[in-house]
Amino acid sequence: MIRFSSEDAKRLIFEAPDTTRRTLFVLLFTFVCLIIHIYCTYLGTANSWTCELDSTDPKHNYVCKELMQKASCSTLTGPLKAEILLNINDEVKASALIVCPWENAISELRICFALGSALVVIIGLLSLSNEDKKLADLHINSAYFFTLLLVISSTFDLFAVSNSNTNNYSLCNLTNEFSVEDGISGEYLSCTHDIYNFTAYLGYVAAVMLLASSYYLKGWRDNLSLDGL
Repeated sequence: MIRFSSEDAKRLIFEAPDTTRRTLFVLLFTFVCLIIHIYCTYLGTANSWTCELDSTDPKHNYVCKELMQKASCSTLTGPLKAEILLNINDEVKASALIVCPWENAISELRICFALGSALVVIIGLLSLSNEDKKLADLHINSAYFFTLLLVISSTFDLFAVSNSNTNNYSLCNLTNEFSVEDGISGEYLSCTHDIYNFTAYLGYVAAVMLLASSYYLKGWRDNLSLDGL
């Protein structure tokens, strides 16, 4: 019977041999990395557009409408988070916060790969708890496959961020190509990809940890086989 209770966890942490405990900690750290990876993916799916005016004069409301037509997720390449400050006739200022997400297909694939990897880690934990060599073999063989998928996914994530930097050059550098109309000029702009880069690099970390977990679990399985002789 396959099970994993809190008592099993205590036994593995406090009573198990050093090899088992090291393998357990690697598996748990891998699981935490994957959970954070999934959460960052969720944060990267946010899509928002907010415009604010420093003036209550109704005649300036058109600025937000014009700005949305010029700079919104329909005209920009995600993933991207941008903050724009506009100077209107040297007096009124308008600011806009634009958050454009990953493409849906990229996020969906990343979540599928991360969830599959988390399942592989759970299988590894179950193999430790039940001292099951078949589950250990399943974890080891599956870990190689999902490690490759995580690496591929993170590589394409970095390509997506690079494309966003290139395709949004006019916006992110406030060149003359980016303007709303006469009398309205860009005064400040901040384009960031921090959460998106972090998500991509965390995918690499999770891939390395998943590969390390298979290495440690293989060593544990071999020791288990020797003990059974």
